Amino acid sequence: MKGLFEKLRYHFDRFLAKGTVALVISLLILMVVIVSGIGFILYLINPELHLGLLIWKSFMQTLDAGNLSGEEGSVFHMVMMTLATLVGIFITSLFISFILNGFQSRLEALSRGRSKVIESNHTLILGWRDNIFVVVKELLEANRSAKKPVIVILSNKDTVEMNRELKDAIDNYYNTRIICRTGSIYKKNDLDMCNIENAKSVIILENDLNTIKALLVVSDTDFFKKEKGHISVLMDDPENISVAKKIGKEKLEVIYLKSAITRIIAQTCLQVGLSQVYNELLDFYGDEFYFFKDESLIGKTFRECIMLFPTSSVIGLLKDGQTVIRPAFDTVVSKEDEIIVIAEDDDKIEINNIPYHIDEAVINYKDHQASAQVEFISIIGYNSKMLEVLNELNNYLVKGSKIKILVNSEDYIEPIRQATAKNENIEVDITMGETYSRPLLTDFLDLNCKRVIIFANENMDDNDKDSQTLLTLLHLRDIEEIRGDYLDIISEISDVKNSEIIDLAKSDDFIISELIASKLLSQISENRLLVHTFEELLSNEGSEIYVKPIEDYIHFGNEVDFYTVNYAAIEKNEIAIGYIINQGTHFPKVIVNPNKTEKIQFKSGDMVVVIAED
Repeated sequence: MKGLFEKLRYHFDRFLAKGTVALVISLLILMVVIVSGIGFILYLINPELHLGLLIWKSFMQTLDAGNLSGEEGSVFHMVMMTLATLVGIFITSLFISFILNGFQSRLEALSRGRSKVIESNHTLILGWRDNIFVVVKELLEANRSAKKPVIVILSNKDTVEMNRELKDAIDNYYNTRIICRTGSIYKKNDLDMCNIENAKSVIILENDLNTIKALLVVSDTDFFKKEKGHISVLMDDPENISVAKKIGKEKLEVIYLKSAITRIIAQTCLQVGLSQVYNELLDFYGDEFYFFKDESLIGKTFRECIMLFPTSSVIGLLKDGQTVIRPAFDTVVSKEDEIIVIAEDDDKIEINNIPYHIDEAVINYKDHQASAQVEFISIIGYNSKMLEVLNELNNYLVKGSKIKILVNSEDYIEPIRQATAKNENIEVDITMGETYSRPLLTDFLDLNCKRVIIFANENMDDNDKDSQTLLTLLHLRDIEEIRGDYLDIISEISDVKNSEIIDLAKSDDFIISELIASKLLSQISENRLLVHTFEELLSNEGSEIYVKPIEDYIHFGNEVDFYTVNYAAIEKNEIAIGYIINQGTHFPKVIVNPNKTEKIQFKSGDMVVVIAED
């Protein structure tokens, strides 16, 4: 008997554990039993009365305690009605308590972000890192022309905290709704809660280890079973990329963080203003890359296509499923091909068949003069990216170039020497000391040096890295002013939240950091075909973006339109996508994708932005 009682109690406890509904049902059953019991007892004493009527009377007594004041009958009858009233007060109180607690629990669950997302065609972000604000800002800008766009974020952070941090960091969501959910990115149920099956794309913002763990879980969801949709991730270690791709297969697009950053540092160090070109192309606030298709382009050569778009810059083709930057100019566009253009927005891409005028009299048809020359570069600070930048610079510099390096630890001297032992074009001179010491910086800077790269020291606390970079930058600007000289300075920061502070110190080129990779990630999450476009533009093989003197293309002195500049570039097997006006300050005026019909008065010192082989 005791075992039976324990089993019944166990099952009853399990039933109550199911929540508010189970509690309400239990109270209803209890009330029915008590009311029916009271009615039956009264029927036994007064069998001449109807049993149903007595049960109903007892039930009404439990619902309204005021009915007792008008009740009449024997003492026993009044005692039973009083008992029914007391039971009613007790059960009604419990009813109210259970319902209120149920509502409160539901509201708490909603505030914790545990409700099901029923949106579709949304961008799902898994994880939470400092660069999430950059990614979200880029997606918000990209979605401004979309219809009812949605971003869903799943993280183990509290939903209220996520919403608060997003609102603090981002002023305007425009037309996009952001939905935050609290949960584990490693649990399939939590991914299903975010309706991953119907997501447009997935972005994973975690370190390599956690990214691979998340990919394993994502690969087990219905998102992998549908044809459309892809996953975009950042990877810090190239050895982890192959593992990630085996899991993600054709669904996965990987950006190798260090590779992209080091190549941009090397390129922008040698070409003033190039960083602003990259900044324009990598975010959604200005001109970006689009894939465009139109029947009127079928049968035309790539050369003809370049000149058909007055407000867009044609740079390549999507042919047979492969992106080709600066293909052969006699390549004919087929029915299946799409052209790759730089445009302000997809709805701003327009074809103009009206004849244009080329002022051939101002075009310089001579071949480029050798632009490579001996360079003197100073590098301040050390982290692992610096070694790769040294190797990249060796690809761009001519023999005899010198690089002076200032590091704050002897431990870095040998790795630098080993990394540069096979570099034939550069000589390396290493100095040790505090990278933000004013006297040391004054002695360290060679008068022949015009280019400086500042790296965040990897052996410092995260909070101190950017502070040292800022202090070093301010010292360099003061030294520059005292000497009356001009320095091209590139600064790297480790925390994207400090980019605005560093910008106040007037670093020539945009801040090199995870900010770049975050913008790349956002672009690829919107269009995965851009992966190959960026890979080619950021590699040291194939077509790259260069800044070249205007006099290599036209004889300046007269106003010309950009059709003429484009024509001059085509004659040199290049594509012109913009120009840079030298304003005699640290910050030249950079114009990407100009209107080809507008007249420009170029002068000595101005540059053309081109896509070329070298």
